[in-house]
Amino acid sequence: MRGTLVTVRERALSQFHTERRPESPRPIAPDRPLWWQALSEVRWSFTRPALWLEGIAANVVLSGLYLLIFPLTLHRHGWVVLVGVYFATFVLADVTTTNVLGVDCDRVGLSLAENLSVRRILLVKNLALLIIVGVPTLLATAALTLWTGARGMERVGVTVADVALPILAWLGVGNIVSVLLAVRPRALGTRWAERRDWRSTLPWITHLTLPYALYYFVAPIDGTQRAILGFHLGRSMPADTRALIHLGVGLGVWLLGTVIAVAYVRQRGLRVL
Repeated sequence: MRGTLVTVRERALSQFHTERRPESPRPIAPDRPLWWQALSEVRWSFTRPALWLEGIAANVVLSGLYLLIFPLTLHRHGWVVLVGVYFATFVLADVTTTNVLGVDCDRVGLSLAENLSVRRILLVKNLALLIIVGVPTLLATAALTLWTGARGMERVGVTVADVALPILAWLGVGNIVSVLLAVRPRALGTRWAERRDWRSTLPWITHLTLPYALYYFVAPIDGTQRAILGFHLGRSMPADTRALIHLGVGLGVWLLGTVIAVAYVRQRGLRVL
């Protein structure tokens, strides 16, 4: 019995000190169409140990706990958008979005070795995040809008566009942070052993806390949406115009962030810490 306990303990310590990486990462197939690459990335995201999805699952739980402590101020009109924006921004406020190149650095490195561009890699990973997080959030927003009853069908386009804005903006900002601060995943035991090495520890702590700092800067913490993302643009305009403006702003932020990220890698290269 004692020998069994010792064996279990040794295995647990071994797991604690072992880098949790996929056993055989494969590059993104460079000869496949974009839709195939995106679906393949989604499938890869759910492959154990599924490091890329840990942050999403943790933030889903944290978002619910946060609401218990600091409930949103829900208004009669627009509460569907507020709830959708809250969950979309909170769930995406994680290294899953701001470290897309570092958390999966082995697969990214193999893809670059296959002459796949950083622009393509970012696009594939952004599409995968949209499929995993964005599409379910937008579908839930549309369903809640229809469930509210009066004029629900007329407002679906507006509410979906309102929630799509922060999702797209997060992806754009995440692409910039991903190339500036790409940090590879390492076991907590290794991180603890190297805690006095600030060249390694400081970037790690920074990349963990930065998404939440950005979330506080742009998100509706107190139930009031920040104007920085353009939520108030087109408020006095017709609903269809407002929806187009919000989609345009979201796409613009994503495109600008992606262009900056790609330009940075071309000038400085990609360094994974």
